[in-house]
Amino acid sequence: MRSVIVIGAGAAGLTAAGYLVRNGFKVTVLEKNAFPGGRCAAFDKDGHRFDIGATLFMMPQVYERTFSELGRSLRGELELQRLDPVYRLYYPDGQRLDFTSDLMKMQTQLEKIEPGSFGPFLKYMERSMRAYRISMKHIIDRNFDHVFQFLNPSSLYRLMRLNAFGDHYRTSGGYFSNENLRAAFTFQNIYVGQNPFHAPAIFSMLPFMELTDGVFFPAGGMNRISEKLEDIAVKNGAEIRYRTEVIRIPVSENRVKGVILSDDSFLQADIVLANADLPYVYRELLPPGRALRRIQRLGYTCSALVFHWGMDTLLPGLEQHNIYVSKNYRENISEVFDGSGIAVEPSFYVHSPARGDRTAAPERQDSISVIVPVGYLRDGREYDWEKVRRDARETVLKRLAWEGLPDLEKHIKFEKVYTPPLWQNLFNLSRGATFGSLNHNLMQMGYFRPHNQHSRYRNLFFAGGSTHPGNGVPLALISARLAQEKIRQQFS
Repeated sequence: MRSVIVIGAGAAGLTAAGYLVRNGFKVTVLEKNAFPGGRCAAFDKDGHRFDIGATLFMMPQVYERTFSELGRSLRGELELQRLDPVYRLYYPDGQRLDFTSDLMKMQTQLEKIEPGSFGPFLKYMERSMRAYRISMKHIIDRNFDHVFQFLNPSSLYRLMRLNAFGDHYRTSGGYFSNENLRAAFTFQNIYVGQNPFHAPAIFSMLPFMELTDGVFFPAGGMNRISEKLEDIAVKNGAEIRYRTEVIRIPVSENRVKGVILSDDSFLQADIVLANADLPYVYRELLPPGRALRRIQRLGYTCSALVFHWGMDTLLPGLEQHNIYVSKNYRENISEVFDGSGIAVEPSFYVHSPARGDRTAAPERQDSISVIVPVGYLRDGREYDWEKVRRDARETVLKRLAWEGLPDLEKHIKFEKVYTPPLWQNLFNLSRGATFGSLNHNLMQMGYFRPHNQHSRYRNLFFAGGSTHPGNGVPLALISARLAQEKIRQQFS
């Protein structure tokens, strides 16, 4: 029986452990924190529950396949509620848009904002559908063993047809002239940590996925996904050790030997699968080398300043997911990604799970999370995070008051704030980049994304948001399946 050590009990680590233990491997999962799930986790306080990171349950077919291959039924394990509208967008000119799968409602709203825009919307959805299907089949849901599997005449033709080499925002301008609508169909890049004005146009697939596959929410919160994956792994024979930190991966020639823990003890393994942040593994756990120098030059996602508020009242008028688009949208986004990292008047997102799941807060109360995009941590740049927190908080409260929610501050019972340094320390996320941590430009996709098997240490594998295929919980689940496929092919 081959032994596998999995570093990290995130969604990808738990999923890989479930696959491997069901296929005859002896699996031990080591997690430095006291809870499963990584950023797909939650915390509770005074009857309020908050999702730490992920809040959108998308691509349900990926979850269904994963649970089925692990011997469970998704619908039998999780109680899922489909959300419609997916979210509500609030614009600084007072307009609102409910992003809904109801085509009649969508038509009414779109025509009101930009007369004649419903027809282009349908064409945009058709384009998004093609981007989604081609991306899943040829880029996302497969392993790449050599570059010509990714770059060949047929794949280049597909990428050209999708205008994948263009940027998403400019492509949306071929369908909508109204800036509010262009923002509505491109801001989704932000919740995978990308700049909508630089992201490849292939990400037009995101709004299609939301409106057709649907966005759901599991009763009990997104952490229920991690808890179920943990249960599957343990009941199939995996061992999970919490509060167990790996500080080094010792190597010998072209193999890793196991791991060294923070108490200096050594655990031997035939195979190591790292679900920890990939740049962190190369920088902190492995000997330095040429691969590390390349990874340090890669592009990173943005980070996020997150406020969790326990409210003593249920806030009126909110949907579960709410997007507040700022004035000078482009300038403020550019400031986050290309400037100081801190926008003066940022766009932000508000999550209120108590709308559809009353277990998220005490009766007639609310659990509110506010996510404000900020830049990742850069060398040589220092921030006064307490001042950043105060300024962002004031901006958010002022905007919410203008949108019809005055005097919120007096209803906040308690507050917990996640800053980029906290993301970095709690989850070992390089540069505090919350979303994965590497971004998805064309040179960091497919074969060109850091591989899920080390090029020198051939018994070291990777799963999670910073390896192939990318970030977000569904892609983390796919990364786990792809990594374990390689392990089984080479070591079974």
